[in-house]
Amino acid sequence: MFDAVQVKFNCETHIQSPLANTRVVPFVNSYFEILKAVVDDVKTEHFWFFSNLIDLKDINLEFRPEQHQQEQIHVWHTDCNKEGNVMLIPTKKFKSQMHNINFLRDYKDINYHKQSTIGHVPIGKQSFKLEDPLTSYTQNTDFYTWLVNDDLSDESVPNFYPSFWEDEKMYTWGQTKDILLIPGGRNLKQFYDVERHVHFEFDHEIKPMDIVFLSYDEPNAEKHWKILKERYPRAKRCHGIKGRTKAYHTAAELSDTSYFFAVFPTIELHDEFDFTFQPDRLREPCHYIFNCKNPVNGLEYGHRAIILYNKKLCLETQDPELDFTLSKAHTVVPQLCGTTRFNQTPEISWRVAFREVLKLCEMTPTVESRHRLKKWRELGVGEHASYVQKGALDAIQYFNEVKGDKNALQLSYELEWLKNKFSSIF
Repeated sequence: MFDAVQVKFNCETHIQSPLANTRVVPFVNSYFEILKAVVDDVKTEHFWFFSNLIDLKDINLEFRPEQHQQEQIHVWHTDCNKEGNVMLIPTKKFKSQMHNINFLRDYKDINYHKQSTIGHVPIGKQSFKLEDPLTSYTQNTDFYTWLVNDDLSDESVPNFYPSFWEDEKMYTWGQTKDILLIPGGRNLKQFYDVERHVHFEFDHEIKPMDIVFLSYDEPNAEKHWKILKERYPRAKRCHGIKGRTKAYHTAAELSDTSYFFAVFPTIELHDEFDFTFQPDRLREPCHYIFNCKNPVNGLEYGHRAIILYNKKLCLETQDPELDFTLSKAHTVVPQLCGTTRFNQTPEISWRVAFREVLKLCEMTPTVESRHRLKKWRELGVGEHASYVQKGALDAIQYFNEVKGDKNALQLSYELEWLKNKFSSIF
């Protein structure tokens, strides 16, 4: 009787080995690493190697290789895992090759035996909300976890079982990676923390994110709202809400999707921007900030741009810092969404510049922030350019007067305070 090595995975179901002379070892890194660690203890010319995830009842454990097969690794597999989890390995030949190959599949002669009746321990499946996939991941600590976007609840998972011949990998399916197979029991901040990644094509309908138009007192709001609604009938509107945080929360509550595009009433959309962008399923939940062109000073960055908000993070922001969006995890999408026509009236031109320059003054200086401050201080072009410059200079003066005191700066968060501040200057 050949020796046997059974690899034990962290799983609620453990299938006992039917072989009496079985050594049980924990799974660490890969089958290849385990084989190299245990082969010196094998006493027979061949040995069985398999995992506790496999039911061996349909495997011919009396199998003996023919003479011409003596130096082959024999592998039993199904269509869902072409590399397999059951092997009969020639001890001496494996030892002679193991230090000269990089991967188990590099072994000189492997004989694959397809057998559809091999039983695998099923992998648990969790649906996830797009706003926070990691929460669903942590609910299953088994060796692997299927994660399927809630929007694909009727989709069955692919006929697939992970390979353990190399280091554990993350597997994803579809253009937006809405089906994932993730190694379990890891302390992940985002799925990119899993170093190895294999992706497969998978056709499915991709649900677009909601669009919410936020307006307050902007004179061109109706014009821009009409254009947006005509081009994108799914757009919704949040109007006249007093209090910046309350307005963002109201917009989030209007959304029926896990993320929503926030469109501000001063933006003139570029034709190329079509609201098809999707949040990255593999990174930590965050807000996505697009770029926007400022026609007064020529800058292009996230100021007054469209933002794809994570609904959950938006609603969790109860006591924001000076910038609502930057109060939670965020990232920049280097895609131009439009031109901000914020210079519509003297007051709006001044207050927009005042707010933005206060935020630039407060942040840790960088080459980019210094450049932006320089451009805001200069006299730009177009309507009300002098009010834009005045707003920037007044912000710098105010910042210096209050010595950067956070409470004093936070007063500018609300529109009513800005209105009063403008009235006191002009």
